Amino acid sequence: MLDGYVGWPEDHIKMFKEAGYWEDIPFGDHLDRWASEYADKSALAFDDKEITYRQMHEHAIRLAYHMITNGIKTYDRVAIQMHNVPELVYCVYACLKIGAIPICSLPTYRWTEFSFLVNESEATAFVTHAGTVKGFDHEAFAHELREASPSLKYVLTAGTPSRSDMFSIQEVLSSNIDLDSAKKEIARYRPDPMEPALFQLSGGTTGVPKIIPRSHNDYYCNAKCSSKALDFNSSTKPVMVLPLMHNFALVNGLFAVHLAGGTVVLTESLAPKSVLQKIAMNRANIMITVPVLLHRLLDLSEEEREQYDYSSLERVLWGGNPVAPDVQLKFRDTFQCDTDQTYGMAEGLICWTRASDSLDVKLYTQGRPVSQADEVKVMDVMTGTEVPQGESGECWARGPYTLRGYYKSPERNKEVFSEDGFYKTGDLIRRDADGNITVVGRLKDCVSRGAEKINAEEVERHIEKFAKVKNAAIVGMPDKVMGERVCAFVVPLPGATFTLSELQEFLLEERKIAKYKLPERLEFIDELPVTKVGKFEKKSLRERITRILEEEKKA
Repeated sequence: MLDGYVGWPEDHIKMFKEAGYWEDIPFGDHLDRWASEYADKSALAFDDKEITYRQMHEHAIRLAYHMITNGIKTYDRVAIQMHNVPELVYCVYACLKIGAIPICSLPTYRWTEFSFLVNESEATAFVTHAGTVKGFDHEAFAHELREASPSLKYVLTAGTPSRSDMFSIQEVLSSNIDLDSAKKEIARYRPDPMEPALFQLSGGTTGVPKIIPRSHNDYYCNAKCSSKALDFNSSTKPVMVLPLMHNFALVNGLFAVHLAGGTVVLTESLAPKSVLQKIAMNRANIMITVPVLLHRLLDLSEEEREQYDYSSLERVLWGGNPVAPDVQLKFRDTFQCDTDQTYGMAEGLICWTRASDSLDVKLYTQGRPVSQADEVKVMDVMTGTEVPQGESGECWARGPYTLRGYYKSPERNKEVFSEDGFYKTGDLIRRDADGNITVVGRLKDCVSRGAEKINAEEVERHIEKFAKVKNAAIVGMPDKVMGERVCAFVVPLPGATFTLSELQEFLLEERKIAKYKLPERLEFIDELPVTKVGKFEKKSLRERITRILEEEKKA
């Protein structure tokens, strides 16, 4: 077993295998089956081209063979920083073929996040873009990261790199190799399905992201259960708006669609007109997204929307933040489509409303678990006992695809797992008689901005490194579009003055944090409120910024 990985108890392993939840097959073997079964059917659509299952499989084989001939071995870790392009899909499947472990990071991560992830995981390889994409020099960043990370030896790029010590994915894909011989060589690297298939990342609610090891058995089980709950089939054709390596997009989107024989439409832009264009161009029938895009699409005028034929859109699958029922109804009416929402986490548990559910269930709940083997408890945080049905409490989860421990985090694991293996999510939920879950709050000190959870303590530590700051407290301020945005309450040093722009520049340039974590509002305060035991008390700060925003609306 990989050092630092926490597996399942033997009795659970036996139970999940005997019940058929775990097929005990490496993920790469499933790709072989899809290539055989779906062959010349379209697996991916990007811009004006489509890639068949056979082509996708061959691309993955070429990349996998290139990796092993350059020293990448089974269970080596591969950090990935890419936007939604086909090369990303090929790299993920190539890693799964040889049992290398992709680190599913976001393209918006920067030095603070990646330096931790690469060093903590001892990553051997880094996959990114050549040159500058969306204003960020990925190639220079990869070089800088490799210089500072002893384990990082190998860099693979989408596009032709300017550095001779990096490899072009396109060149690898066009290389002249014997595919049958490559398959035989790759077979020597077949991983144990009980070992990690990939590393997902926590939402950052405990500082820098915690690494979430997901095994071949449990992640395929998760994708299979999600695919079934969402009624995916060979006609399923979603436009993938979220970053593909985000757990939501990967396990409910790419993998869940491919195991059903559907087609994934890739897009690199969240711009509403661009998304509508992708739907029209590819006749997509599903959109997988987060609430911010729902609001932005509704903000388009009727004249703007009529420029695109989105009549193929039948269903929108969304999650990450609550959306008011009246907004959901307006979206359904405007775009003449069904909507379903989710509650889930990279640690495992996934819930969805179903196509057959009543409108009330779709509007007011986040659905129920996708597997009958999922166990969910609603616990009183003070007494540690289960609450009666309909009352709120902390969500505890256990099942065939919920992790049993973070990677290399024994102390954290003691805090967030019960003795019998339930993961304490930190989310406050209530559950109805049919098992449908409604999220009502959270225990964790984080800001839920769009699809991302931002750890308040992490951002506070960075702000307090600013020479003009004495103390800082981060809270979420309500926002119709994003759910919450980041507000910084700051106690400045005596006589110090600065602007929000100055603080943001410091956090980006000096602390090198991801842009989505930046405070979007700065409030100065004489001192931070504290509890009787001396801890910062944030409830009053949340109430304060809410009052300020309400007063500004009235002004």
